[in-house]
Amino acid sequence: MSDETSNLVLIEERLDGRVALLTLNRPDATNAIDDSMALAIEAAVARVKASPRVEAVLLTGAGRVFCSGGDVGVFKAALGSGDDGELARLLDRLATRIHGALEALVNAGPLLIAAVNGPATGAGLGFICACDFAYAKPSATLRPGFSKLGLSPDTGTTQFLPRIVGARKALEILIRGDAITPEAATQLGIFNEVIDGEDAAFIDTVLERIKPLIASGRAAGETRRLIRQTMSQGLHEQLAAEQASLVALASSPLVTGRLKKALGL
Repeated sequence: MSDETSNLVLIEERLDGRVALLTLNRPDATNAIDDSMALAIEAAVARVKASPRVEAVLLTGAGRVFCSGGDVGVFKAALGSGDDGELARLLDRLATRIHGALEALVNAGPLLIAAVNGPATGAGLGFICACDFAYAKPSATLRPGFSKLGLSPDTGTTQFLPRIVGARKALEILIRGDAITPEAATQLGIFNEVIDGEDAAFIDTVLERIKPLIASGRAAGETRRLIRQTMSQGLHEQLAAEQASLVALASSPLVTGRLKKALGL
């Protein structure tokens, strides 16, 4: 990992001191996840793990949206393919890649910070909940999204969200699927702080928030490890359970019919 932005198109990478900045870079597609994005995330996480200089990872998105979750266009193509099993295979493939990358990143050791530059839906919410800290712009509305399409959550959402807001509140949030304002997300503890500012100023402010967090060096990582150890037992099993549930639901004719209607097919 160099101090310059890499040549990768889908994930922009930059090193600011001991902080690795990873930017989801599909702004025209609201940073949605398709096969190419999933592969790019895998590769970026591998580079973070291999870098001894990184003590914190800042995850953000390019443009006005943090991450809109799975790529709706790809879902439409799968549903319109005429193959009733195509959507389930697609979700299984994406979940395998994203879950593997997420587990590797969470277990890598550096502090994880989400700089939520705009709305986040589905897997975008999962990424935020998986982070140790989250700072957001005033436009960063959260939408679970899963239940509206008749699907269950993925990307560690059922692992991390209950540990932030409590089991009952997490269940309500995920089943109802209603939008969560930045103010409400802060009150719930999903966001640490809402920060107003243009793109560069926002990131600079988040970087300033990160510096005191890693000032103690190895102690910060060890403290994180100990706390995570008490909370993340069974993450691998939980991710596998999420994936199995998601794929099973996507295989249901009732759900595919509902998805086709929701997506205008």
